[in-house]
Formats: sequence, C-alpha cells, structure tokens
Amino acid sequence: MEIQHSDRIGIVGAACAGLTAAEELRDLGYQNITLIDAKNRIGGKTYSIQYADRSSQTRGIYEGGTVWVLPSPLYKKYKKRYGISTTQHIMPPVQIFDLATGKISSPFLVQSQYSLLSKVRQVTKFFRELSKYTRYDNPGYINPAYRIMNEPSPQWFAQNDLGFIREALIPIANAAQFGHLEEEVASPYVIRLLALLNRCNLPKKLLLNMPQLQEGNQELWNRIAATHNLCLGQTIKRVTRGKTIIVETASHHWEFDRLIWTAPVEDFIGVADASPEERDIFSRVRTIKRAVITCQVEGLPSNIFYCVRNTFNHPLPASYPLAMYEVDPGSKVYSFYPFMDETTTIEELENNVVDLVKKLGGTEVKLLTQPLIWRWFSHFSPQDLGNGIYERLEVLQGSQNTYFSNELTAGVSVPYGMEYAADLVQRFFSQRPSSLGQIFPEKELSAR
Repeated sequence: MEIQHSDRIGIVGAACAGLTAAEELRDLGYQNITLIDAKNRIGGKTYSIQYADRSSQTRGIYEGGTVWVLPSPLYKKYKKRYGISTTQHIMPPVQIFDLATGKISSPFLVQSQYSLLSKVRQVTKFFRELSKYTRYDNPGYINPAYRIMNEPSPQWFAQNDLGFIREALIPIANAAQFGHLEEEVASPYVIRLLALLNRCNLPKKLLLNMPQLQEGNQELWNRIAATHNLCLGQTIKRVTRGKTIIVETASHHWEFDRLIWTAPVEDFIGVADASPEERDIFSRVRTIKRAVITCQVEGLPSNIFYCVRNTFNHPLPASYPLAMYEVDPGSKVYSFYPFMDETTTIEELENNVVDLVKKLGGTEVKLLTQPLIWRWFSHFSPQDLGNGIYERLEVLQGSQNTYFSNELTAGVSVPYGMEYAADLVQRFFSQRPSSLGQIFPEKELSAR
C-alpha cells in the first residue's frame, strides 16, 4: 500500500486511544489530522479533578475516571516527550474488606481453605500463565487463544485449579471492571485485565500499591492534546462514506480521506452509514454503568484502599461500592466505586456509600460533587467470542477507509488503549511491520 502523508485523517474521540493514534500518525509524517470529541475536555475516562491546592503532602487531585497508571513503553515515551514528572504518587496497598465478617486483609492473605503450599503453587502457576498474555506486540483480542477461552471466568479458574487466586483477585477485578457480572463475563476479559499485573515488579504484584501521575492522570493527555488540532464539544450527527468521508455536527462539516473511530462503537451505528456487518457486530456489544462518588468523610482510617469482597457466591447488590480509597493521605477525601443496573437510582448509590462508611466506623459523609456516571466495560458475550466475533471485527478494519480503536478492541485500561491504537497505525498507515516490538527496542519492552 502506498502511503499518502497528505491524507486528511479524522479521529473521533480525544481520549487515550485517539490521542495516541494522532501522536503516532504525526511521528510517521502525517500532518493533516483532526480530532473531534463531543465533550468539552480531552482524556475520556482519564479525568483528574482538583479539590484543593497542591502542597508538598498532597496532590490536591482526585481521579474521576481511571484510578491508577500501569506500565507501557508508550507511557514512558510520552511522559519523557512531554515533561511529565518521574515522581509518582503511590496509592495505598489494596486490601480486601469482607462485609459479612468485618475482616480486612491483603489479597493474598485472605482467609481460605487452601494450604500455604497450595497458595504458593497457585500464585506461581497463575503469574506464569499470565505471561502468555502480557506481550506488548500482541494488542487487543487478536490472539486466537482468546477465541477458545469462551467460558465464564469462574469455570476457567476451576478448570485450572486456581481457586485461591480467584478468592484473592476477583474482588479486585470486579471492583475495577466487572461489577456484578462475574458469572456472565468470558474469561479472556478477566485474564487480560489481571495480566496487567505481570507488568509490575513482585512487590507491586503482591501488595497492589499502584502509582498515579503526580500531576494527575489526565495531565499527560492535556499536554499531548495541546499540540494537535482539536474540535471539542462537537456531537456527531452523521457520518457518510463514499469517495471521501463526510463527518457532520450541528456546526461543522469535515471531509476526510480516512477515519479512525475511537469513541464507543455503539455510537457509530447510531450516526454512520453502517454496513450490515458493522451493524450486526456492534449491536452485540454489552456495557455496564460505573459510578465514582467522592466525599469528605470523618472517622475513617487514613491512607486506605479497600476492595469489598464481592463474587458470584458472595454477591452484593449491584449498586453497592466495590472499592474505596483516600485520594491523598490525611485529606479525609475518599472516592467510592459502585456499579449500576437499570433500576439503580442516585439516592440508592449515595445511601450505600453511607452504609459502607458506617460499617467501617466512619461518621459524617459530605458529597464533594454529584456522582460521575460512566458507560463502562464494552464487551461481547462468551458465545460471541467462541463464534469468532473479534476475528470478524478485525476484518472490518480499513473497510470504507474506516478503522476502530477503543476499549472494545483493546480492553479496559489506558495502556491497552494506547498500544492497540499504536499498533493499528502501524498496520494500516505505515509500511513497517505491524508490531509494537518494531516501535520500541527489545530492551525497553522487557523493562519493568
């Protein structure tokens, strides 16, 4: 394919995937790039909100979206390029709070029927298994191994004799991504989320005290966006594809040669001249709602990060907070993370936060802002995975000069979104091999 650096490229979505695509395209020599986003800010689910002045002790920031930062060579590259501080804010170690018993323990010290020897064996086996899914040059769900892993995750853990690992880590996975869907979620989604742990050194794997950017997780994207052509606050009304691609909003009309869609694919079929195959694939996407509720709380321990025990055999209501942490040590500001179903009300979310605070010995609870509600975890059913839905999606890439790169294709995680977007640019906008291993030196890929 002949590369035309003069191509007019439109990118819908100015979050991590869209901005990564723009950055990598510019590195390849493309200059005519326009990013369009319906929001009046950039970053998508990376959303840092200031609640107080910064000091030597506190960032004065809470994360309204993605909580922590996980390793990626692209993160390293962009942080250096845009002058992000190498000093990071280290979050408290994750602990599991059992609502039924009131006990609090580290994930790998949860009360269990398994012997110490069995626990050690399972931990060793599990992290060895994860190594199959942590390669930087194998982004998204392209790996054919995922197609045959189409059973719900409890079955996968049982088949692999990893019952203790499930007890230790699924409460964290459910709090981060799956909410009350554990019995319905295909195992590749769980494995891919937990595979991020293999990018961390051993203490971080075991303690789960993850970093945040000192300036706030959104700041990197603010700095990248400042160097690109952005059109914010633009809700797309229509996408029409022919010899060129026409993108229309209420106030703008663009004409592009190629289009990268990094917004949710469900939105695409609502506005675009979608083909029958696009419509069939994207109509199968499932999502869940997640809330972030940030409060000033009296009476809770300082510098804590709790995940509430919640599995299919120890279920909590869909709207109960599954995680909480103090955003700065000693700040008395805590963020809570419940999910929602179709019946959940804001009042119910807030009442459940108060209930959890009371069970932990806290007293006064004061909301800092209204709950932030996110459309979360775009995914397919186990049956669709087994039927090759991701292979069908990959065949769509490039059809009518349209490309898709978002959390559905990449997985819910900023590093995954970045890496899939960079790989997509390499595959379709470059004459170089389509592998992140070609972008970064081998020694950098192996660094942890």
